[in-house]
Amino acid sequence: MPSRMTTPKLIIFTDLDGTLLDQETYSFKQALPALEVIQRKGIPLILSSSKTRAEIEVYRRDLGNDHPFISENGGAIFVPQEYFSFQFPYDRELDGYAVLELGTFYLQIIEVLKSIEQETGIQIIGFSDLTEEELTSLCGLSLEEARFAKKREYDEPFMIEGGEKEIEIVKEEIKKRGMGYTWGGRFHHIFGKNDKGKAVEILKELYENQFFSIYTIGIGDSLNDLPMLSAVDHPIFFKGEGSICLEPPLEPPLKNITWVEGKGPLAWNEVILRIINPKMI
Repeated sequence: MPSRMTTPKLIIFTDLDGTLLDQETYSFKQALPALEVIQRKGIPLILSSSKTRAEIEVYRRDLGNDHPFISENGGAIFVPQEYFSFQFPYDRELDGYAVLELGTFYLQIIEVLKSIEQETGIQIIGFSDLTEEELTSLCGLSLEEARFAKKREYDEPFMIEGGEKEIEIVKEEIKKRGMGYTWGGRFHHIFGKNDKGKAVEILKELYENQFFSIYTIGIGDSLNDLPMLSAVDHPIFFKGEGSICLEPPLEPPLKNITWVEGKGPLAWNEVILRIINPKMI
């Protein structure tokens, strides 16, 4: 990695589904022009998603991305070993990564969710209840992608049988048990006390130690992206069809936010190319 520099180093944090990836096809093809510029300029692109490590690794390989990434709504940060030029504390080494674990282990999360289902009588269907074939049908994934999606470590996506009343009951029970809840755009999610924002703050500190001065951009389209967007210098929120309905002002307010009337890789490509220009970098 380069040595410290006086001009700010641009770092981009991005969600995947509905932002860099098409919500239905999971393709990033329409974002290739911006991705090529990012790679050419040596800008770290940090994938931050509710997806599992196994799922994200597929996209990192396809993108030629060798930067750290954030899995399962901030459950863990995976930093390639020798990526930074200095030592830093982490929880364990795994498959060539230094892993910083912020989340609660998966089996504990499942136990909490099952206890809520039993006590409330509300039917809850999590990824742990679904076969790979059922996930394929439900999400439009291939069998291999469904297998990777079930390799969960820190977060359980789930569906609730019922309407707003049942959803609110389940959300309240999750909070009572000291767990986190968010809506990810397709599924409800239960996890520990982690979120994307906490993971971003840790990576920002590491990058600041590496480059001294950094400028961060965050891109997302769902409630689970708001902590990440709150942690960056320039948050970008996609308000495309099918996205959650958010309108200014937000609580807490997001400074310097860009609202984008679009969704997916085409919108991602356009907004990145507008921001990244020779005068900024």
